[in-house]
Amino acid sequence: MIKKIPINELKQGMEVVELSSEMWKHLPYLYAHPGIISSVEEVARIKAEGYQQVFVKTENSDGQSDEERLDHLIRQREETPLSTPRTPFSEAIKTASVTYESAMTYAMRIVNDAKLGRKIDYDTAVETASAIVDSAVSNPDTLVCLSKLSSFDNYTYTHCINVAAIAVVFGEFIGMSRDDLILLGTAGMMHDLGKTTVPSRIVNKPGRLTKFECEEMKRHPVYGRTILSKNRAIPSKVLVAVRAHHEKFNGTGYPDGLTRKDIPAFARILCLADIYDALTSDRCYKHAILPNKALGIMYGMRDQDFDPTEIQLFIKCLGIFPSGSFVRLNTGNYALVFESNAQQPLYPKIKVIMDKQMRPIKAWDIDLSTQNPEAPDSVEITECADPSDYRQNLMEFMLPQ
Repeated sequence: MIKKIPINELKQGMEVVELSSEMWKHLPYLYAHPGIISSVEEVARIKAEGYQQVFVKTENSDGQSDEERLDHLIRQREETPLSTPRTPFSEAIKTASVTYESAMTYAMRIVNDAKLGRKIDYDTAVETASAIVDSAVSNPDTLVCLSKLSSFDNYTYTHCINVAAIAVVFGEFIGMSRDDLILLGTAGMMHDLGKTTVPSRIVNKPGRLTKFECEEMKRHPVYGRTILSKNRAIPSKVLVAVRAHHEKFNGTGYPDGLTRKDIPAFARILCLADIYDALTSDRCYKHAILPNKALGIMYGMRDQDFDPTEIQLFIKCLGIFPSGSFVRLNTGNYALVFESNAQQPLYPKIKVIMDKQMRPIKAWDIDLSTQNPEAPDSVEITECADPSDYRQNLMEFMLPQ
């Protein structure tokens, strides 16, 4: 769909089209140089040159921008929770595990391709993202669980897939269309490819970065967009999301210092998923933060890094105790959360796996929401526990025996 808009509505990421009709050729106030608007500086230049109107390509037939559509979904989701039938976790986890492992293989390939200057394989990206969407629709808790308990330990690759998975889970939670979920997942897998251009001594530096190193690291979203631009089949939605995934609600992000109203829709979601996975993952220079504490930190970043409504819904989506959380119970036993509960966030489904001394026991499942809280034998979560010593083995408890 092609739409004529005032020049004041032109934004980074929009695609300008040149109409073939002769009647538009000689209008001095119409900007008609075709191509994707790559930066806010380009927008400012076009406005300064006196243009008043422009034709842009839109992908939504209802006339809404992606940002307007996301705002609408957020408002709807806040007011009316969706109720979607889910495949039981024990069944869905088998397919999700295969999908996750296949996605990891693809991540390894595109990271290596980016390092070698090869064109990124977009067709396989779409296939991989489509499988991730299928898992999210079937049972989103499987992907959240795998993102925290998988045995893959190379952050470069796992972060790409975890961000894609968590972004898709949140997008599905608020009711995004399947086509948009696939593009969102694709952007998630590719969001950090620009780091392959940044020297590894900077990316993996355990100490504080110098001013020069920090500025170089901040260029990785721009580098990523440049890498992806080599494949003209990659849609502009993906390109602008990759460039803008470090922009912040209050305009203090990078590379363009965009504020909430100008940040592309997909980038807003990628930013949430990116920060959550970064906080809850082990790095060479820091230990992972427990999932519930990470969400608490992110809530404290509302009105600064994140739109307050969006971060609240993100927390509601993942749950106070996200799937994969290792928790201590009032009985002294230890359990794994495997399904969150958006309506009763303190009462997810859990699998009891260890006794008070953290020795493995015969596992059993409990749906905390079905208990009588007044009963003397009712089970409650008292706190999240540190799974560091057991992380490599915890996923075994989740997979069918």
